[in-house]
Amino acid sequence: MSVKHTLLGLLYQRPMHGYELGKQLSLTINAEWDVKPGQIASTLARLKDADLVDYDIEATDDAPDRKVYCITEAGRDELERWCLTPEVRDYRLGDAFYIKLVLSLTGGPVSPDQILLIQRRELYQQLHQATDLVRQADPATQLPWILLLESAVMHLEADLRWIEMCEARLPDLKHFEPPKPVPKRRGRPKRQRSRSHEFPVPSPSEQ
Repeated sequence: MSVKHTLLGLLYQRPMHGYELGKQLSLTINAEWDVKPGQIASTLARLKDADLVDYDIEATDDAPDRKVYCITEAGRDELERWCLTPEVRDYRLGDAFYIKLVLSLTGGPVSPDQILLIQRRELYQQLHQATDLVRQADPATQLPWILLLESAVMHLEADLRWIEMCEARLPDLKHFEPPKPVPKRRGRPKRQRSRSHEFPVPSPSEQ
């Protein structure tokens, strides 16, 4: 996730200081995304260097003066560009589980049956947790969070269906053999004969 653009989005709504931004981020996004105060501070510094945000110093009686950040015109343009850029989600082509499965098919220390069994158990556990979070969420105040959880549930269910497909095709998968690389030719390449040797030029007496 982009901390940079999230902070710009929050500052688009109203000016805030760093601590307030951290609290508002957690309340607004309401997802499993732990952004440390130090990360917020360093991101704000980079945004300031890039002229995407600016700040005013706010004096307080009972605490050190603090910086209240606001988005600049350039920051608004950057935020709009980001919002209008479509996101393509990672469908995990070539993820760690796939690599484990392929290696188990080609002679690994664990059988493909075990690989699929362990993965299915983990997916069911994650599905149970996500479903519980959906039940606990309040639709009146946490609807975006519920939609994100339901997206996770749908992806987990799809992964479980794929595991079932793999198990159904295990007899065929166990015959899988990856192609061998073509061996590299060694030694120096043969020198080509010059055209003068192939077609000798006749001497003047032979012409």
